[in-house]
Amino acid sequence: MSKPPYKVVDLFSGAGGLSLGLEEPARLNGLANLAYRDISFEEKAFESVLAVENDDDTAETFRRNFDSEVIEKDIREIPSFGEWDDADVVVGGPPCQGFSNLNKTKTEELEDERNTLWRHFMRAVDEIDPDVFLIENVPRFLKSAQGARAVEIAEDMGYTTVVDTLWAHDYGVPQKRKRAFVVGSKLGVPFFPEPSDTRTRTVEDAIGDLPDEPSGENWHVPRQHVTELSKKRMEHVPPGGNRTDIPKELLPDCWIDKRGGTDLFGRLWWDRPSVTIRTEFYKPEKGRYLHPEANRSITIREGARLQTFPDDFEFVGARTRVAPQIGNAVPPKLAYHLGQALKAHLEGEDSQIIPDADTEHEIFKKSFPIGEEKQSQLAAFD
Repeated sequence: MSKPPYKVVDLFSGAGGLSLGLEEPARLNGLANLAYRDISFEEKAFESVLAVENDDDTAETFRRNFDSEVIEKDIREIPSFGEWDDADVVVGGPPCQGFSNLNKTKTEELEDERNTLWRHFMRAVDEIDPDVFLIENVPRFLKSAQGARAVEIAEDMGYTTVVDTLWAHDYGVPQKRKRAFVVGSKLGVPFFPEPSDTRTRTVEDAIGDLPDEPSGENWHVPRQHVTELSKKRMEHVPPGGNRTDIPKELLPDCWIDKRGGTDLFGRLWWDRPSVTIRTEFYKPEKGRYLHPEANRSITIREGARLQTFPDDFEFVGARTRVAPQIGNAVPPKLAYHLGQALKAHLEGEDSQIIPDADTEHEIFKKSFPIGEEKQSQLAAFD
């Protein structure tokens, strides 16, 4: 069995949210007023040896922050991953836009070509043969035939595979973000971390120390070229409010009779976690992205804080290219807790399958999470 640091291949790496939480979690200590302290492994636990990222600016962001080989290429153009067969862990988030809830196609009818990129993730797993792999995606992935097929393929490769969905705010992230995960292991029954924090981190914890008037420094920049009409609309939206608080004469015709969409042109609350930070979080027309007090959208830095990227993390690209890097990432704080579970499993910790767990497909299984309640859970199972 290998010893730490465990070698990691990060596919569809993006800016490196997963790799940061695995390799350099101590960089989160002291971030804003989130009270992150003692975030670290006793020794270096993981080391990124390869990242694969197709977007040029995003690949350069990864290079600036990690001492890892980066292949800037479409994964479909990489003929073999056999060169990295000494890696212990393969992680990644195959592009999820095709599975997003914003895509209204019925789950079973999804044919977006991005939905097939998980096959290349599994190809890499087959060629590298790591002890453990981790897939991150939107929850809809675990309702799809593609998600079930990915797990079926992993099982055929000899992996014991478990799935679950996690809420980021349960792990100290100041954001209500729900994501699906698949973990496969050749060492036994893998598991997910139990929720780590009893205290819910809020928008104020994350960005309350930043000036209401953006400084323009270190990505504390809002959306540019805001119209006077948009500014008037913002003035009518109270904390927690949305487009329904705006006088009818200021609304576009398409909003007047629109049903649902309560986050549209919404304002964040200071005392709650934010909504999911997506790729265009600097546009209030895309969701609840108005600052809790100031009449503007949240800045790039504020979005990064809500995703738990430290202020010294270096982003490369124009504002409209950096926002997707932030919105697409796994929050590093959540990645750290996933890393704790992976490390414990790599070092011999094992779980048990939950019998009759409620899942979308028969092939999916859930295991008991490992944490402070582990012994009582397993004792009850026995």
